[in-house]
Amino acid sequence: MREVTFSISNGLYRYLSFLEKSRFIQSKEEALSTALEFYKMLAMHDWLPYTYRMGGGRTMLMDTTMVLDFFHLLTNQEILNAARTSALKRKVTNPFFKDVDFSLPENWLIVLREMEIMGWGKFSRFGNKIEVESCILPPHYLRGYFEGMFGHQFSYSPSTPSNGMVFVGSKKNKE
Repeated sequence: MREVTFSISNGLYRYLSFLEKSRFIQSKEEALSTALEFYKMLAMHDWLPYTYRMGGGRTMLMDTTMVLDFFHLLTNQEILNAARTSALKRKVTNPFFKDVDFSLPENWLIVLREMEIMGWGKFSRFGNKIEVESCILPPHYLRGYFEGMFGHQFSYSPSTPSNGMVFVGSKKNKE
């Protein structure tokens, strides 16, 4: 570990003090270190005015109601097909996915972690089961994305938390 000393504005210092007192963070140092990790993960050094990037892609921030408006105009099958197509394109264009066999459930965490970093929600894998929390995307989109990405068929069921979903994967039959 290396030590760095720098100045921050009074407003940021008061904000960090508030977070520390409220126990949202353990320390100011931890919060700043975590913020820099996110800065690095999200490639924020490559952000330009009016353009946000993440990895090799451009990111756009939208209100959740605007996103849901798109889905309300599509049938469930159209949502499923769009998600499968998005997943297949993502596998091809993401350099971190090169040479990774996503048909193996032990490799699913690579994709699930990326989805978390991109703000899709919280994802946990237990064997061939994926638990999803705090995701605004409809189940048909997630199911199609998982199927396109992992090459398995997924069944969906709501989970006990009202904002949770569970997807169970099974290998597709070879035709």
